[in-house]
Amino acid sequence: MRFTEQFNVAHRLSSDDWFDLETIEDTPLYVDPFLVFEDDDPFWSACHQDLVDFFSLALRFVRLSEGDRKSPHWRKAQQMLTFPEPKEFAFGLSMGHPEGSGTADDFADRMADALDLLRRDRVDTLRYVEAFVLFCKGLGVDRISDMFCNITKGRFISYTQQVVDRHGLPTESVLVRHRSWSRKSGRWDDGRVALPRSPAFNGGVLLCPDRFLKDIPRVTADGFWSWAETNEASMLRFDLNYDLSQSLTKAEKTAAGREVARARPNLALAYVDKVADEDHLPYNVLTDPQLLVGWAEAGRDAAQGRPRLMTPESADDFYSWVGVLMNGFKHAVEQTDLWKTLWNDDYTRPRQEKIVQAIASMMWQTQCQAAGVDLSREVNIGRGPVDFKFSAGWHRRALTEVKLIKSSGFFTGASKQLPQYLESEQIEFGYYLCVGFTDLDFGDERLGRVRDTCSAIAEKKGVTMTPVFVDARVNNKTSASKQTESDDDE
Repeated sequence: MRFTEQFNVAHRLSSDDWFDLETIEDTPLYVDPFLVFEDDDPFWSACHQDLVDFFSLALRFVRLSEGDRKSPHWRKAQQMLTFPEPKEFAFGLSMGHPEGSGTADDFADRMADALDLLRRDRVDTLRYVEAFVLFCKGLGVDRISDMFCNITKGRFISYTQQVVDRHGLPTESVLVRHRSWSRKSGRWDDGRVALPRSPAFNGGVLLCPDRFLKDIPRVTADGFWSWAETNEASMLRFDLNYDLSQSLTKAEKTAAGREVARARPNLALAYVDKVADEDHLPYNVLTDPQLLVGWAEAGRDAAQGRPRLMTPESADDFYSWVGVLMNGFKHAVEQTDLWKTLWNDDYTRPRQEKIVQAIASMMWQTQCQAAGVDLSREVNIGRGPVDFKFSAGWHRRALTEVKLIKSSGFFTGASKQLPQYLESEQIEFGYYLCVGFTDLDFGDERLGRVRDTCSAIAEKKGVTMTPVFVDARVNNKTSASKQTESDDDE
């Protein structure tokens, strides 16, 4: 449900610049600090100084520790650099429920270590939070956005309260973690704030201007490598002993980029400064070319008219019940116009896997709610996240992994991921929903390999693992409107 629907408020483009967020699940966009820093409104552009002050203080604690990780100064820096998920914003490129993981202690230690690198390289301050991407493995743009939103949360609270006052919206006193931080001690302050209450968790909603939202990262380790390869080739060859004649994969460029950043911190910061000076454009939330905004409506529209399912009583009934959901998505794609939604506007490029998953999730959600079945997205089970978990008590549970057949992890999902999740959670039923877009996807060898893998694992592990193939090809579809006309002619 959109914020406008949840709180029955009109979104007036002439006076309201806030993004109408989906309150139940994360929207796959992130707050781009560069866009905030260069805003014409001094209220927002001042965020840059907020960030510089924050990391200058953290760097000061690291400097006082002199690299001693047992020092109270080091621990103080770690405490500053621990950022909970800012769930009030409901953003995240990985999507899922607004209550995510944030940056935990291990990332705090990595960031403190990165600041120690800067200390040893005689760097006085850090001007852009994106620089941590170059030094810390696993610290992607989602977490960079989380860090920025924590540090500047006070400004977004004020902005949201202005919207609330303008529209006369109801609020409640809710606890907000990292409401503010002390510029003297660096201590985080949690506190209660009057905000619109979130329907997804025990807390409030924070709004963000849509002109600050982006869909792809600007600063990346592989991008830094490519920049260094072009601009610092001699240094890479002779000083750092890299063979630039070797062709590297993206993963290898990412690893090499982080190695160079740690060897030459000032060079990494120069690259970030270069990116900061470039022209930046936000994601266009109105035209929504990647369906990063309209996925929720697409899933809800596909659910319209679907039959209401009775609550499953037994484990076997539950397995069949989830199968009806899987086949309902398959039918909607293959027999209605939902296949069009899974392609871009001119049907030349399929949507991203996460958008296909999000549309399916929203389609299933209505039926799950009506039947009292819990649907969880991207829950951490065993060695990693599984796409969907359906449950109605301990004995009625099933997992579903959704993969594009063209995905590099397609066969891994069938042979390793889903079986591991089933075993870790002691769940007996799983579905492997496979979505294809080309004739190559539906070759007999590919589909047969998945069927054989599922059968072999089911026999070996004593579980039921069912593949469901969804045909989203363009060249074999008749539009729903034409099909209706044909039926009427008969």
